[in-house]
Order: sequence, then structure tokens, then C-alpha cells
Amino acid sequence: MSKESDELKRIRERKLQALIAERQRREAANSVKIEREKEREQVVQAIFLPDAVDYLKELKKMKPDIANRIEDLAIALFLRRQLVTRIPKAGVLLVQRKLEGVEPKITVKRRGEDEVSFYEAVRKDLAEQ
Repeated sequence: MSKESDELKRIRERKLQALIAERQRREAANSVKIEREKEREQVVQAIFLPDAVDYLKELKKMKPDIANRIEDLAIALFLRRQLVTRIPKAGVLLVQRKLEGVEPKITVKRRGEDEVSFYEAVRKDLAEQ
């Protein structure tokens, strides 16, 4: 009987060790995930202007996939050194509309100029900055 109880103790000990190891692996993976999210947030803060960061946070609540794609695109441009200035909220809105496939419905007509879509007007204004 003691032989069986010793065997049961060993089995329990192995299972307990396996559970402890699994929990440690999960905690380590979770801490790595949290660290990556912090680093990503720092990069986003550096790439976008404060109003754009606020808008992205709100967009993440409503449409997290779109917000993440916008951030991914901006980070990719940043890593390729194709960003000259920080991205304003208008730029985020522009990319969001493109990703969602929303056609421009707003047109802008300035004195002495032809009527153009809002997209073209914003793009022109951003290029001038």
C-alpha cells in the first residue's frame, strides 16, 4: 500500500510541477506581450500628433482592426524612413476612409481653383506642411 501511495505522490508532484511550469510559461509570454504593447505605444506616440493618438485610441474601441492596420502602416513607413513629419488626425482619417473603402463625398472649392474631393484637398494641404 505504501508503494502505491509513494507512486501517487510522485504522480501528483509531477503534475504539480507541470502546472507550475505551464503557469510560468504563460506569465512569461504575457509579460513579453505587455512589453511589446508598451514599445508599440511609444512608437505610436512618436509617429502621430497628440490629436491623432487620441483619435486612434477611440477608433481602437470601435474598430480595433482598422486602428491596428493604420498603426501598422505608419510604423512600416517610419521604419522605412518615409515619414518626414508626424501624422495629424486628418491623415489618420484619410487612411481610415481608404481602408474602409469609403468614397469621397465631400468636395472643396477654393477661390480660383477647381472643385476637388476632400481627399485631394487634405493630401495637398499635408504636402504643403
